[in-house]
Amino acid sequence: MRRIKFLFAFCCVFAVYASSAVEITGTVPVNVTADTAAAAKARAFNSAQRDVIATELRPYANVEQLNAAIKQSSDDELSDIISSSSVAGERVSDTTYTANISFVIDGDAAKSWMEKYSVVNSLPSSNATAVVAPENYVVAVATLYNPIYDWAALNAVARTAGVDIATKNVIGSRVSFVVSDMDASKLSRTLRDNGWRVVRDASGIKISR
Repeated sequence: MRRIKFLFAFCCVFAVYASSAVEITGTVPVNVTADTAAAAKARAFNSAQRDVIATELRPYANVEQLNAAIKQSSDDELSDIISSSSVAGERVSDTTYTANISFVIDGDAAKSWMEKYSVVNSLPSSNATAVVAPENYVVAVATLYNPIYDWAALNAVARTAGVDIATKNVIGSRVSFVVSDMDASKLSRTLRDNGWRVVRDASGIKISR
């Protein structure tokens, strides 16, 4: 996701409470044959971590974008979002490796990786900080009951309104971002025209389906 960088004084603060770190676990059975047992084991781990990431992050992400990101990523890059792994039922021969491999995915690392590859996602972050709006900007908070599809729909409405928005914080079903005063009016009007509920008060804009 693109990030908005502000080079002038902050004047309006909207606090978003941080969530605890997210850990996601999954287990994959493997049975891989290669020229050597060591090669089979390495291939098994690399394949299994791709399977776990694809399966366990699916509920939090646009599946097509997620699969494309996995294909583009190296094994080492995907290993960076795995915080730990364990093995059960391991059996090794001269050329074959069989086991049940369990992985723990680091939620914050996974979120950063998905944002790098522009994967629309609703994965919570434990690194959420206050969302800050500079002068002549406001904070918008959207409550998305179907995070992936509602966020895509919200972006589609924003494009119709000619408003560029960038995700600042995602905590569960709530997404926070900043827009200029002028864009806020256009976005609010276009959202209402498309069936969204929009409330504007002193703290900013509240959006929901």
